[in-house]
Amino acid sequence: MALTDAAVRGLPLRSQRYRVSDSAGLLLEVDPAGGKYWLWRHRFPPTKDGRRQDLRLGPYPAVSLKRARELRDEQKKLMHDQGINPCEAKKRQKSERWGLHQKLSFEAVALDWHRTKSAGTWSARHGDDVIKKLNKDILPAIGSLAIAEISALDCLGVLRSIEKRGSHETAKRSLGIISLVLDYAVALGHCTSNPAHSLKRHAPVKQTTTHFPCLLWSELPELLGAMRTNTVKADPTTLNAMWLLALTFVRTSELIAARWEEIDPNWRGPDGDHQAVWTVPAERMKGKRGNRKEHLVPLSRQAAAILQAQSLLTGPKGFVFKSLRTSSGYISNNTVNMALKRMGFDGRMCGHGFRALAMTNVQEQLGIDLRIVDRQLAHIEKNKVTAAYNRAEYWPQRVVMMQRWADLLDQV
Repeated sequence: MALTDAAVRGLPLRSQRYRVSDSAGLLLEVDPAGGKYWLWRHRFPPTKDGRRQDLRLGPYPAVSLKRARELRDEQKKLMHDQGINPCEAKKRQKSERWGLHQKLSFEAVALDWHRTKSAGTWSARHGDDVIKKLNKDILPAIGSLAIAEISALDCLGVLRSIEKRGSHETAKRSLGIISLVLDYAVALGHCTSNPAHSLKRHAPVKQTTTHFPCLLWSELPELLGAMRTNTVKADPTTLNAMWLLALTFVRTSELIAARWEEIDPNWRGPDGDHQAVWTVPAERMKGKRGNRKEHLVPLSRQAAAILQAQSLLTGPKGFVFKSLRTSSGYISNNTVNMALKRMGFDGRMCGHGFRALAMTNVQEQLGIDLRIVDRQLAHIEKNKVTAAYNRAEYWPQRVVMMQRWADLLDQV
């Protein structure tokens, strides 16, 4: 008896795989997991003595009942009219496609992988970092090789050439990129294995641990004095950026791309009080796309005063730390580090070091709970439930903490 769409949809699951018949050899196979697959049972040659064969036509519902019958009739016509063995023809098509895969270059697959990931969960900054590594070291070495012919030795060659110039962390990250591209190629059927997996196990890159340099509390007066006197004649915008890093605890990347429309001098907090606030948008916060939250930064009187001074230089619209010398339109990540170097703090302090300085000393000098400090630092929670926090969590305590910290820096 021929099947109907309703009958196909209602087929029950069983503990073992089974098949139901439609007509003219068309079968529907149902597996215990719920998958349904169309088959055409026939004989080739199409005679009584021909060998019985099953040709897979595709999964249901991607291939509907109507389409499965059309495919069966098409294959039947080819077999009777042209003497083509349907199963052998399918094998030849697979072989031809595999031949095309073998000719596909590593570069073509890598760029396709990069486009796919950039449109998905990657931030723009991470996508730029990956493409730079691809263009600088990976593609010049193995980009022209066929993806199906990449070997562990090819990957090792990229690794060692980067390590020779002492860039061990870059070597480690580049190997990771190669491995991810090859995983992507395996998933798409462009190759059968990922040789970089074994390379990670048997030829690991040299592990390096790099900590951001940060001054001791006892050394802070030296730094703040250098910033106040500005004997090295640093640009006012750079100095203002340094002061705000010290006063707000934000990451350098979050600060340098700040825009004036993110600053609200009269924001109304959860308690109804007015408070100057900087709202860092979610897209500039650290974390995976889709999981990031906008971050509220209470502005102390000192931070608000610095922003007011900066508004005379670059306000009232666009980037707070505007620069005409960069393609981005704002100062670079390294601007603060270079200023610190000229002040004599090379290797002792960096832009990110202001965060470490605050995290330790807000607790030690002011006795404030780590949970409040962590929330203001916008540390990423590994626990997904905890991570779904209210953006104004611990808000009254954070407002008080930021003002006390600014007053403490004035005293120092």
